[in-house]
Amino acid sequence: MKKKQLNRRARRRFEVHYGLGDKRYLGYSRNLSSTGLMIGTMRVFPPGTLIDLEVKVSGSTYQLRGEVVWAREGPVAFVATGRVGMGVRFLAPPETFVAAVRGMPGLQ
Repeated sequence: MKKKQLNRRARRRFEVHYGLGDKRYLGYSRNLSSTGLMIGTMRVFPPGTLIDLEVKVSGSTYQLRGEVVWAREGPVAFVATGRVGMGVRFLAPPETFVAAVRGMPGLQ
């Protein structure tokens, strides 16, 4: 059974750098809220993996930590459709980030 998202998500495309340790990958957000995001990418990590993220929102770059909640692999053509990627829940995001996200149109 799929869990319902508790916070409103905005469909926004931001460059997201993510990974473990020094190894970083590039993906793009498909949607974003103050509690998590969906990254459209071919390189996914298994659910439960803790990853480091760098997200640029409203002109500021934020260093975040998150936990992979779900991951789907598939053909590269599916990345653009949102059928391939992973959902990440933020762990203790800074208040400045939360405020920037909540200030986006469609999330008030």
